[in-house]
Amino acid sequence: MLGIGKTVEIIQYEKITLSESTMRGRSEYEIVNEGDKAVVSFYLLNYSEDKEKKQPEKSAECANEEVIRILNECKIPKWDGFHGKHPKHVKDGTMFSFNAMVNDGWKIFADGSQNFPKNYGVLKDWFRSVLK
Repeated sequence: MLGIGKTVEIIQYEKITLSESTMRGRSEYEIVNEGDKAVVSFYLLNYSEDKEKKQPEKSAECANEEVIRILNECKIPKWDGFHGKHPKHVKDGTMFSFNAMVNDGWKIFADGSQNFPKNYGVLKDWFRSVLK
């Protein structure tokens, strides 16, 4: 782990997940490197028979270069180790966890509750635009 504030360029990735939980339920965005392309997916997570099940909602393909571009634009390496504590006096909100395997084995992890790393909204907007 390089830690928050380190400037490292992402040159390769394997898999990236961004999970969110709200009062309405859980969802997950996922990017998987499939060699010459990326598969971007959106899932709803439901409980059935005491097990969590991922229900696919949308999926799309894009170039791996596009994924690497957005990861570097959002400065994802700086997210590593981010833990956003829930703000005082905020009754509810969105909890998130972010996991990425990049640069041949570097695991980036971030999480928070109604407290997000810089460019979080940019990354979510990117997911939405790819999945349209």
